[in-house]
Amino acid sequence: MPPDRASDPSLTSYEELVQTLNMFATQAAVEPLAFGQAMDKLDHAAYPFTATLAVLPFLQPIPLGFFALIGSAAFIALGVQLLRNESKLVLPQKIRNVTLSLRTRQTLVNTCLKIIGFLHKFSHSRLTFLAEGKLGRQISASIYIAVGVFVAVPLGGVVPFKNLFPSLAILLSSTAEVEHDGLMTLLALLCLVLTMIFYSLLIYLVWRFGSAAITHLFWK
Repeated sequence: MPPDRASDPSLTSYEELVQTLNMFATQAAVEPLAFGQAMDKLDHAAYPFTATLAVLPFLQPIPLGFFALIGSAAFIALGVQLLRNESKLVLPQKIRNVTLSLRTRQTLVNTCLKIIGFLHKFSHSRLTFLAEGKLGRQISASIYIAVGVFVAVPLGGVVPFKNLFPSLAILLSSTAEVEHDGLMTLLALLCLVLTMIFYSLLIYLVWRFGSAAITHLFWK
């Protein structure tokens, strides 16, 4: 059973999430475990956990091309459900029925634990009004949706780390939800601003040098 904060109020949201994830990675867990069952046990923590899982492919330098659209749809769906204040994450039945073997669970959980463990070192409860309640939920949802839009933009298909800043925005926003850390929320928003600057620079370079190349080719 996942840890019960009602019986152990000393548990922080981070500790509760870590204990629940560790449970999924043990032999004692249901074998095989359906993805939907795992998400149900996480309750509201399913949002930051699913977002962290979905962003993992975007952390590598190679653009994902068509597959980026799948991640885009996932981020937007997460954001919309969070805006609606859905208590549990709603997933398509086909995804809910996907079974996760023990080895797969251990790999996913260990990767997520390393990421959230690293960010936990720099995070604690502060500026909580930006990470909790209606405002915090709206900001997190907006970040998910904005990242979904950004990663879907077919811009700079050969540019390495094109989705670095959007990925960091997801990780920081997820950390803000778990740690109740408004500073992480502000850093996530900063990453979105940096994304807009980076994309604008790419658009300018394509327009500047692209138009110059066309002019040279056809008029000189």
